[in-house]
Amino acid sequence: MGAAVRWSVAVAASVAAFFVVAVPWAVISKGPDPWDVIGPVAGVVAAGVLAALGWWASQAGATAGGTTRSVRQSARARGNVRQTAGDQGAASTTAPRPARVRIRQKARGGGDIDQVGGNRS
Repeated sequence: MGAAVRWSVAVAASVAAFFVVAVPWAVISKGPDPWDVIGPVAGVVAAGVLAALGWWASQAGATAGGTTRSVRQSARARGNVRQTAGDQGAASTTAPRPARVRIRQKARGGGDIDQVGGNRS
């Protein structure tokens, strides 16, 4: 589902939440002007629904850049161990950048170890 569709669903659900709270309350309420209370309360409910579904809608683009890339590193040595992971430098223009990168590193001392994971170009 695309981001525009998700945002449309979020806004429509927010409007629906307003009316689900406001209309039954207005029908049941007696008094000169029940909308003085109903409007703000239903507005808060609608804002909460929009906040929750807005977060959901904003997650639509999280995987648009590519797939999840995993980097696992493991080392055992008796000396210095240095591990580096993540992105550094210019990104490759030929391949799409992965949306998420999972990096797991593990090292044990004994010799000198220098581990690098991720895009270090």
